[in-house]
Amino acid sequence: MSGSMFIDADLKAPWAIVTPSSAEIASALAVESDRVIPYHLVTEGCCLVTVEGRAPMRLIAGDIALFPHGHVHVLASHEGIAPTPLSRAFVERVLARRTVLPIRHEGTGQAAKLLCGFFAIDKWGGDHLVKGLPPVLSARIGTDSGRGLIAAVARHSIEARVTGGPGSDALICKLSEILFVDALRQFIVNSDAAVPGWLAGLRDPGVSRALALMHARPKDAWDVRSLASACAMSRSTFVARFTEVVGSPPMKYLTRWRLTLAARDLSDADITVMQVADRYGYGSEAAFTRAFRSAFDMPPATFRRAAGKVTIAAPPSAT
Repeated sequence: MSGSMFIDADLKAPWAIVTPSSAEIASALAVESDRVIPYHLVTEGCCLVTVEGRAPMRLIAGDIALFPHGHVHVLASHEGIAPTPLSRAFVERVLARRTVLPIRHEGTGQAAKLLCGFFAIDKWGGDHLVKGLPPVLSARIGTDSGRGLIAAVARHSIEARVTGGPGSDALICKLSEILFVDALRQFIVNSDAAVPGWLAGLRDPGVSRALALMHARPKDAWDVRSLASACAMSRSTFVARFTEVVGSPPMKYLTRWRLTLAARDLSDADITVMQVADRYGYGSEAAFTRAFRSAFDMPPATFRRAAGKVTIAAPPSAT
């Protein structure tokens, strides 16, 4: 995952803007194969954010809103204002600057300050990550005493990037990653909404341990016994609990996760299909091809030729 900020907005009411889609941002970045997730961090004042079909959400200083599926959305000082669109051409000009663009609107009302950016996530992991997340996800960043520090660090990072200081891009990238991870963590921990799939598993201590092992060491020779032992559960209890929480039996989930990673690796033309098969524990190219075809309805070689045009879904449910 990588992240960046590209707009530093200081807007006095009345104002309203409608954003481009994430696909347009990805095209402007020439990363169409990645999943782009826009975000907005409010550092002063407040504003409304609206996604079509959902009620407006009020953001105040210290709130971040991100859009896991890249929905077009409206940001506004208040309701009832016709929004000004940010065109793809505008986004391309901003991104071409390779710096943060200050945007100012001199109205007569209350001021709001926002830092706007995006996260770019590898397509294969990104599709798996965002499945089940809502169209817009909001969170409070940091503690009451720490929010001012976060805002100050963010603005310092922007100043460094504007002046072209050494390491400024890395600073912005890491700050964006921290914002994303903290927002996702808060959603998992605090949301009352039902969370499907592996995200639900992160709420369960035992299941989250198994998921962490599968994700960190997918090439290991895991079986139900070793995973259950690592989670301090009996095999039957572990299988029942994992299936109930995640919606898929553990070994079925692990197989799908390995094949998702294999699909990612197939985009590298320097790696043979047999090397990918061996990497994820398949003893032969034929065995790997059968498993891959079962998951993605095409053999690995065909998938490789269609790289970037195929959507990889998260592991299927048990139903």
